[in-house]
Amino acid sequence: MRTVIVGYLHPIMNKLRTRIKEKRDQLPSENVDQLGEAIFRNILASNILKDKKRIAIYYSVNNEVTTVQIIKHLWTKNKELFLPIIKSNQLMFGPYKSGDHLNNNKFGIPEPVTRTEDLITADILDLVIVPLVAFDSNCNRLGMGGGYYDRALAFKQTSSETRSPLLIGLAYELQKVNALEINSWDIPMDGIISETKTYLSYPSTNMSQ
Repeated sequence: MRTVIVGYLHPIMNKLRTRIKEKRDQLPSENVDQLGEAIFRNILASNILKDKKRIAIYYSVNNEVTTVQIIKHLWTKNKELFLPIIKSNQLMFGPYKSGDHLNNNKFGIPEPVTRTEDLITADILDLVIVPLVAFDSNCNRLGMGGGYYDRALAFKQTSSETRSPLLIGLAYELQKVNALEINSWDIPMDGIISETKTYLSYPSTNMSQ
């Protein structure tokens, strides 16, 4: 059952964010590399990249699950790659090709230098690979608290016929909690991939949809 709480910055969730981020930040760099490699192998072993042409992925910072290896792999497969960009307080996605310059946004997150007319919304993507702070086994996600991804993906909640894009979170097992309290507007992931396991929102979830 989904428990509704009020406000993105609920104090209990803030304490949880702080606790999990501290655990993640304490990971030695060699552990980050090893865990990232294991997660990359699990991605390749899954079907999430199958038949996906337009893929959005975050550029990892601050001990997040590293995405550099994934990005390079996607380029070799001739995928259309996009990175998230905050524009007028909304999350959109800009094309990212090998050699493109990145600038840090106000949160210190690298974004591609992109013309406004080249930005796209999430509904035309095939796959969105999403960062997270914490998660549970039902694929509920706790982000940084700004609600950017939830707003950008709200269309997934309003249309029962909307199947794309597939939403996949990347996380370490140390970020897993027993259960997350969630808001009515929170968008769950279709799956979450860690270094040891792939979690599905429903047993019947088709990772290659």
